[in-house]
Amino acid sequence: MELLKPLGLNFKLLFIQFVGFMILFWMLKKFLFTRVLDMIQRRGEEIRSAYEANEKAKQEAEALRRGYEQKLQEARAEADAILQTARQTAEKLGQEIIEKTRQEAAQIRERGLAEIEQEKKKVITEIRRDVVNLSVDIARRIIDKAVDQREAERLADEVIGAIGSMRT
Repeated sequence: MELLKPLGLNFKLLFIQFVGFMILFWMLKKFLFTRVLDMIQRRGEEIRSAYEANEKAKQEAEALRRGYEQKLQEARAEADAILQTARQTAEKLGQEIIEKTRQEAAQIRERGLAEIEQEKKKVITEIRRDVVNLSVDIARRIIDKAVDQREAERLADEVIGAIGSMRT
């Protein structure tokens, strides 16, 4: 104790302050520290649960993003398939239209040829009628003129020549 006097310390006062500090420490520990520690622990748990919820939300967002990307890829694939089908359908319809046009052109050509053939037959019929009329006319003239044998042969040759030239 004598050693403490030159330093200016009072041992009794120091002891009382120490005992007061211990009582204060004990009271703070009993009433305040436990509550503060409980509060710190609850806050830590809240932070931990918020962190876990945040991680869970991140995982859910990632799963949703992956699902969205998958659906987007499926939609693109479906759109490509629809476009491919549309192209094939358009090509098929185009070929059908071309084939139908060819068939119609062939039918028109055949009808034209048939009409030409009918016109040809009609002209041949008219020529035959004209030949018959000519023959009748020649026969009438022969009879009217009462021509001799030579004149009749000449007129017959003319008619035959006219008929021959009509066929070619």
